[in-house]
Amino acid sequence: MASLNPRSGTLGRRLAAHLLRRATFGASRAEIEAFAALTADQAVSQLMNFPPLPDHPADPQTGMTWVIAGRNAANSSNQDLKQIVNAWWLYHVMKPGQPLSISHKLTFFLHTSFVTSLDVIDFSENHYYTLRLLMLYAERSYKELALKICLDNGMNDFLDIGDSEKMAPNENFVREFLELFTIGKGPGAGPGDYTTFTEQDVVEGARLMTGFRRNDDWDDPAGWDPDTGLPRATPDPGRHDETDKLFSPRFQNQVITGRADAIGMMQEIQDFVDMIFAQEATARQIVRRLYRFFVRYDIVQEVEDDIIGPLANTLMGNGYMIQPVLATLLQSQHFYDEDDSAANDEIIGALIKSPLELQTQMIRYFGLPVPDPAADAFASYVTFFQFGLMRLMSDACFDLFEPPEVAGYQPIYQAPEYNRLWISAKSLPSRYAMVDAHLEGPPELAFDVMAFVNDPVNVPPFSGSDAYGVPGPHPGPRIASHLVQELVACLLPEAIEPDRFNYFLNEVLLDTLSPINWQMEWDMYLGSGDATNVRAQISALIRAILQSPEFQLG
Repeated sequence: MASLNPRSGTLGRRLAAHLLRRATFGASRAEIEAFAALTADQAVSQLMNFPPLPDHPADPQTGMTWVIAGRNAANSSNQDLKQIVNAWWLYHVMKPGQPLSISHKLTFFLHTSFVTSLDVIDFSENHYYTLRLLMLYAERSYKELALKICLDNGMNDFLDIGDSEKMAPNENFVREFLELFTIGKGPGAGPGDYTTFTEQDVVEGARLMTGFRRNDDWDDPAGWDPDTGLPRATPDPGRHDETDKLFSPRFQNQVITGRADAIGMMQEIQDFVDMIFAQEATARQIVRRLYRFFVRYDIVQEVEDDIIGPLANTLMGNGYMIQPVLATLLQSQHFYDEDDSAANDEIIGALIKSPLELQTQMIRYFGLPVPDPAADAFASYVTFFQFGLMRLMSDACFDLFEPPEVAGYQPIYQAPEYNRLWISAKSLPSRYAMVDAHLEGPPELAFDVMAFVNDPVNVPPFSGSDAYGVPGPHPGPRIASHLVQELVACLLPEAIEPDRFNYFLNEVLLDTLSPINWQMEWDMYLGSGDATNVRAQISALIRAILQSPEFQLG
């Protein structure tokens, strides 16, 4: 049976790499080795440390933030500033020297759960505050975030909340709130009945959500949420339906009392959220989303019974705090695929990386320098992120914080394929092009492959004898088979078969030459300082590994 029992013993390199691929946006070789010495409990405890929220982003045109006082003629365009917000977030995902944390991965998970799109949100300021709300609630209650999102200015734009008034309630937000953000649809039980909610609930919820207007006075504390300190929409009682709202038997025929003033309007939303989150189906739906995001896309009945159900109880019992659920899941025998011997339900390597994960994991592993916006905001936000990394991801059919549909990104929600939709005839060549850009692209995007392999942390010395029989230790890259082994050990999710290893070694790195030839080439490089020949072969090897089907798997 699928087991939530905690895994015992230290993780080792393979399982540490698995955990860090799933729970973070990438780790260096040194970080993988450090986590390899930890138990699952110790490793997950470290990842559950959340950094403080960073300072507001600055506009490269002015060197100052614009998200409080708003824009003026000196600022970049509103559309460009939306991309600056994205670049600001990516910088903090990849910021050198910060301890590894699950916070960034959880922020993106929350974005896929409470979907908005910067393309629809009118103002860059509101896109920023929606993202900051998600960052804040990465370590708070999912239920409380659901309440706050009802009044979020960006969500107000995205799902037309501000257009809803008592004479013409707009159902867009409430329908998605039920279907996508919280309880989800079950099997159809009849006309307008989705097992978990009905069309009656959509209609009544839409009446409840009438009269909330977007608030663009970002620097006015009177319009800030007292719990978050972030701007939020404001109630307009004159546009609100103050009558009682009667919900369906799916919600035990609950009546939410209508109110006619601003405080009462807020209480109606609280009652609505309380009603939805009192249902076990809501907790199960959230846990399923977590499971598909962090573990595996396929949920069989055994997983539903042994994993989803118990974790749903944990979620409800902890006030919908996600951390206890993830801590249990990421420490479990199930997460490390040690609860059965079946070969057809593998957890490790079971998810295809999104373009975002593909990009960030390469950058963090190979140590590509990430320019600091405090030193040069234009070089960081615009050159490196906007016209570098984000363009590469867009070419691979992924626009950050700009999903193409109201439901979000298809690989996150579209059954039964889910994450397999990250790869298509259109996206695959661009995923490969990401690798080429980091090996052959402009200087700000290219890895220094020689510096990487010459670092003994990345390719440790070889203690055995070389091709001449001379005992070690030898520089790690000098021994061809050792170099290949050290690269595939952390970059690929599972140990590869001998034929696959020999392909990387003989056909790619050695290119039909012998290990002695490689040693000779390496020794000539050390003597002359000319890395031309060895660099070409090492780049070819890294390209083959990063473009391999195995590396596409997370």
